[in-house]
Amino acid sequence: MMKGENNINTCILNLNPCYDHWVILKNPTKIPNVVRGDEVVTLVDGKGLNIARVLSRILGLNEYFCINILGGQVGTIIENECIRLGIVTENFWIEDSNRINTALVYEYENKMLMINEPGPMMKPTEIESFLEFFKSHVRPDMNLVISGSAPRGFENGSLLHLVEIAREAGCSLKVDIAGSWLTKIVTASPELLKINADELKVAFGIEKDDLKSMETFRRDHSIKDLIITNGKKGSTWLSEREKLQARSAKLFSDFSVGSGDSFFAGLIYGQEKKMTNREALRLATACGAANTLHYGAAIFEYSDVKKVIDDVVLTDVAL
Repeated sequence: MMKGENNINTCILNLNPCYDHWVILKNPTKIPNVVRGDEVVTLVDGKGLNIARVLSRILGLNEYFCINILGGQVGTIIENECIRLGIVTENFWIEDSNRINTALVYEYENKMLMINEPGPMMKPTEIESFLEFFKSHVRPDMNLVISGSAPRGFENGSLLHLVEIAREAGCSLKVDIAGSWLTKIVTASPELLKINADELKVAFGIEKDDLKSMETFRRDHSIKDLIITNGKKGSTWLSEREKLQARSAKLFSDFSVGSGDSFFAGLIYGQEKKMTNREALRLATACGAANTLHYGAAIFEYSDVKKVIDDVVLTDVAL
């Protein structure tokens, strides 16, 4: 691998990859109970792969690699598509097959329906082997990006073991996960935690507008950078030296699947390039907005980012 390549700064975990079909319906169906699409958008997906796609294809950052857990014919499709797109991957293979997800986009009603398969089941022996695989791929001073879910069978204890391996290797943590995993991983004091405002309330009981409690939470868990996203209302970045809020002044679409991943990719890029927090947050917000200009998660161009970045409004926060 890349252990000898000192320019690889970021390892992105994509533990539960999938292959997505977005079926676009431009007009109401004429046959009851039959859906015939007018257009189809296909893409490799999983939050980690969405981040990697934005970093490499849109922002031109190649100092990363993405670890995928792949299996079956769907896994082969994902592997080949990553190669075609130039997404840098290290793949761990399991017996069960990856999932195929379907999005039905009712364009004429401005709504969509996501249908997600349950995904593969990892055997205990496969999890043990994956932990050793992971251990061989991390090194000191590397950023570990943990984003999204994991295959069935991969429980909280396995995630924490991954974090322990990363910390022992000298990695920093940049995290965007939800549910029971979120409550576990904050105990590891990630350097950067991006969290949705709804998830913050469910997991920790902090209201969306309670900035003082957010800052207390950040300090109590020794989190260097805490970023709370709140959909169209924008985001808040709390760090020791400054508190910022950002939003896009224009709303482009309600189809926002992948906007959080695109936003996170912009943050990671900004920190890799030593941008100020203000610059990184502006870019991240523009990436999230640009994602809504096209169907599919993290499917946009840098020209879209340039088109929307002047509409980003940044303000300082007073606690």
